[in-house]
Amino acid sequence: MSTLFISGGMAVDPQAGRIAPADILVRDGVIAAVADPGSLIPPQDAERICARGCMVSPGFIDPHGHIDGHARTGELSLLQGVTTSVGGNCGFSPVDIGQFFAQQQGFPIHQAEQVGLCALREAAGVMDPFVPADEKQLGVMIDLARKALRDGAIGVSLGPAYAPGTSDEEMLALCREAKACGRPVSIDTRMNSMTDLHSLQEAIDLAAATGCRMIVSHFTYQYGVGVEDEALAMVDAARAQGIDVWFDSGMYKDWCSSIGAALFDESVMRENSIELHHLRMISGCHAGEQPDRALYEHLRVAHPHDAVAVFTGSQEAVFTIARHPRAMISSDTGAYQPGEGHPQIAGSFPRFLRQMVREGRGVSWAEAIRRITLLPAQAFGLERKGRLQPGCDADLVIFDPETICDRADFPGDGRPDAAPEGIAAVIVSGRVAAQNGVVISGRCGGVVRA
Repeated sequence: MSTLFISGGMAVDPQAGRIAPADILVRDGVIAAVADPGSLIPPQDAERICARGCMVSPGFIDPHGHIDGHARTGELSLLQGVTTSVGGNCGFSPVDIGQFFAQQQGFPIHQAEQVGLCALREAAGVMDPFVPADEKQLGVMIDLARKALRDGAIGVSLGPAYAPGTSDEEMLALCREAKACGRPVSIDTRMNSMTDLHSLQEAIDLAAATGCRMIVSHFTYQYGVGVEDEALAMVDAARAQGIDVWFDSGMYKDWCSSIGAALFDESVMRENSIELHHLRMISGCHAGEQPDRALYEHLRVAHPHDAVAVFTGSQEAVFTIARHPRAMISSDTGAYQPGEGHPQIAGSFPRFLRQMVREGRGVSWAEAIRRITLLPAQAFGLERKGRLQPGCDADLVIFDPETICDRADFPGDGRPDAAPEGIAAVIVSGRVAAQNGVVISGRCGGVVRA
């Protein structure tokens, strides 16, 4: 029996909204006790951690990532305090979820996985993102989604932004499948124009029509361009009507995707007021460069999977959205080579705690921890995670509230994979997986089946 004893810290209980001194005893990957300091007598052979000067929180839960089995990306999430990540977002995922889970034999963090619209379309033979699936293809998509949900997919992800030809019938059918299994749906909403809110209404209408739980992805990237107040009001109004709408949002104003995606077709860029001077390559041999016309056309054909960042958002909008009590903080992380990528892969959660709590932007420590632990656990039905209670999974973060901060930046300005500071230890399944910015064990995590 393995035991871990954490003493001297301030325990953060997101269910009770309480922060108080406590000692924590962990046995075999489960929280055994949370008690007043000095009231627990740990076994002689227990591993001990002194958390004096630190907060001890449930492990952070990332409701929107693209780790999908990439170990290095999992380690970057681990170092920023994430112990569970929900993958398969924006419509992109493994199709055979059972096979994906079988291949994940030990991983830096826990992985839950959705099954995605775009992946299902391709598996059914719909190769053109600008055309809808026909009746036969839709039948194949539904069968594959059903199997994925049966194999433990935690939900369904829609990506109409990446498959503009997706029909209402396709999305309604997949929402119904998720609802039938009691699983949520996440959606990367369409980009009809830079300030368009019809795409958000489409997501709300899908939830209303099917009764599914709808989670709008990376809200600030979609609506943090001057329409954030109206967009948040739409979510509040929908929830007041009993429509089950949630959302996640990141801490960066500038989003990214692959240069070859439909989002960067010239017509789509025009509709969204995206110009070449808004772009900066963040992976590949041109990382850090702003593409001119010739380079843009070359990359679209020769290097369509290279990542590009779009610098169009508003930092104040990021803060406005992050203050909303329903905002689940997410990273939108993805796999990159060392020194490449978006700083969200290494900085998202410490950045949230630094900017919104330490720098006094209206979020308390207790509320901040609730939004990165309990709230996403509730959204995805993870009943043993996101909580600091006996019987729950021993996924924990020990951090210094005075020093926790992000150090990552965009290529050309810094290192996007720079580890944060102020995180003393990250515990996954009751084992110390990272300490002081160094991965100790990259195989403490596992799969999370619905």
